[in-house]
Amino acid sequence: MRTKEEIKEYLNSLPEVKRIHELEGYIDNNKEIKLKLKEMKLIQKKMVNSKEYNQMKQYKNQKLEYEKIKAELLDLPFVEEYLELLDIVDNILLTMTNEIEDKINKKIND
Repeated sequence: MRTKEEIKEYLNSLPEVKRIHELEGYIDNNKEIKLKLKEMKLIQKKMVNSKEYNQMKQYKNQKLEYEKIKAELLDLPFVEEYLELLDIVDNILLTMTNEIEDKINKKIND
């Protein structure tokens, strides 16, 4: 069984995570990109809320705004790489979370 520190060390050793940290350095030094990413995250939250409360007109407007900002950011190759790497790492984390849940459920049910 892995400890929290072992999991953290494993994740930080992944080439994808290392590259994300490098790219974050570029992003943190560029106020415009940093603001656009922050705005994108805010719109994502609004989209989730709109969808949750079945406000489909607002959701569609927010999605259009989100896609517009995303398209602007994807014109920058390193931002595109950054977003792709975030998706990859999110999938790794999701897989790990599912494995942990499965092991916990198995122990509870045995």
